[in-house]
Amino acid sequence: MQARWRDNVPDPELEAAYLQFGRYLLISGSRGSLPIGLQGPWLDGNDPDWMGDYHSDVNIQMTYWPADRAGLTDTFDAYADYCVAQLPVWTEVTQRLFNTSTNRFRNSSGRVAGWAVAFSTNPYGGSGWWWHPSGNAWLCQNLFEHYEYTQDRGYLAKIYPAVKGAVEFWETRLVTATVTDASGATREVLVADRDWSAEHGPQDTRGNTYSQELVWNLFENYHTAARVLGRDADHARSVDALRKRLYLPEVSPTSGWLQEWMSPDNLGETTHRHLSPLIGLFPGDRIRPDGSTPAAIVAGATALLTARGMNSFGWANAWRSLCWARLKDAEKAYQLIVNNLRPSTNGSNGSAMNLFDIYETNPGRGIFQIDANLGTPAAIVEMLLYSRPGHVELLPALPAAWASAGSVAGVGVRGGFTADLSWRDGRVTQARLTSVGGRSTTVLANGRSRQVTLRPGESVTLRNL
Repeated sequence: MQARWRDNVPDPELEAAYLQFGRYLLISGSRGSLPIGLQGPWLDGNDPDWMGDYHSDVNIQMTYWPADRAGLTDTFDAYADYCVAQLPVWTEVTQRLFNTSTNRFRNSSGRVAGWAVAFSTNPYGGSGWWWHPSGNAWLCQNLFEHYEYTQDRGYLAKIYPAVKGAVEFWETRLVTATVTDASGATREVLVADRDWSAEHGPQDTRGNTYSQELVWNLFENYHTAARVLGRDADHARSVDALRKRLYLPEVSPTSGWLQEWMSPDNLGETTHRHLSPLIGLFPGDRIRPDGSTPAAIVAGATALLTARGMNSFGWANAWRSLCWARLKDAEKAYQLIVNNLRPSTNGSNGSAMNLFDIYETNPGRGIFQIDANLGTPAAIVEMLLYSRPGHVELLPALPAAWASAGSVAGVGVRGGFTADLSWRDGRVTQARLTSVGGRSTTVLANGRSRQVTLRPGESVTLRNL
């Protein structure tokens, strides 16, 4: 096995096994009401790095990216149950402590409502490190995306208080700023209060792309949830009006990258592990390479992703792979998967012999951290199928290594469907779509689109694609 890696020979069977191993870890670690922490239940002692906690600036979210994508929708309950159970204490602690003088990110308005989280949380209501104002929006993004896959109104009602509470927090946090466009015209926009672009750069800038994208998505999802459930119509309209006033990132005239801060200058590390400013590309999808997003924004996102590089920690490689898949660059997305499968030696980043991902904390010292074992399978699935409500694209980023022939079954589709598909010579040969609550969607395959309408429980097989 190591010889095949060393000789750079594609091994689709190994990559398929890695996907199935990730599914096994997700099933094994999500059997109760607690989600998987940084090492899941596979600890080698009682003093794990970072206390084996729940990090809210990508790690816990990434752990559950494959749940719906890889046909394991029931495993998401552990994540949702945790957030719902913690909501009362998160709310109480936020309203009591967020605006204290010890919080570097406190609201300059002096007001606070709803709930927020710290970068680190635990099952006992505890929080650590610093406050993470955008963390509530990111946790809610995962929560709402699960609804998009399942179309389960009962579940949506269950998470609705968490989504609404996060919205209320941001209603007290946004501040007004004046921006000037290329013609010299000025306009007022809403921006996030002083914050950090996790986990680098200055800690006191306003309007960071990371926060702006997450809040834009949060407000949109709340508007949809309120409409579906028939609740809070007036409040939802006012929140949607705030969303339309949010500042959205521009392309730096100096670097050509999508700006990470409201500045043409890069204020952080060029090759930093986090892809915070690209959250609108993945896991969000406001930035799309399908013509609906200005070409300059897509080019800026591509340039920034390129600058971040192709070699990092396992979870960072998985996030990069997912972004390249969204940009339909199959070979870059695939290379990052291969990078994660390289053997770890002397604690270096890569895979241990049992396929656990190894995170190099210091030269010569590596630890097992589970998020890459789950983010990488999510990337594999994303290369085979991209979806958003009302739209499914088959084989959007199929690499040459997998192109000759293959099949996959039970893939989750946002909008309330699952999909089975097979391909040969890089072209879809057959696809079967089953409704789990969805009614209508457009299926794009081999450059052609088909409109599909189903009742819940019905299936249709598409041939001659």
